[in-house]
Amino acid sequence: MKELLTAIKTQLRQDLSYVRASDVFITEDENLIPEAVKFPAIGIKDGAIVRRDLAGGMWEITLNVNVVIWVKLLKDEATIMGDDATGKKGVLEIEDDIHESLDENLLDITGMQEAFSPESSASELFGDETEAVQRKVIGYRYVKEEERA
Repeated sequence: MKELLTAIKTQLRQDLSYVRASDVFITEDENLIPEAVKFPAIGIKDGAIVRRDLAGGMWEITLNVNVVIWVKLLKDEATIMGDDATGKKGVLEIEDDIHESLDENLLDITGMQEAFSPESSASELFGDETEAVQRKVIGYRYVKEEERA
């Protein structure tokens, strides 16, 4: 899982040039936005791991990862739809960019066979009266085969 999380972070930092590198990070909780973060921000959270025994001393490992998008824009609808006047992207546009970056991208990890996003949550308002951001969680599933240890 460590190799996968690092590879996703590297890939998104490379492909999402409009997000500061430090604002693409591995997070310990999908509900936690670090204090120093500027928006938009992308959190990468490890998920469940499922192993399946295969013949010949191999196993198939399914690694689930959630990618969390946080956007803060001041205009109504802009956090979801983007702001054409300023060129700032909303969660739906950032989600499309993330899919372009990660869908079917095996991230040069040995044995990786599948990279797919089976689901994403509805966007939601996150925060309180003093500071609110829009959040969207995208689930990714990675499947790899490797020799059993």
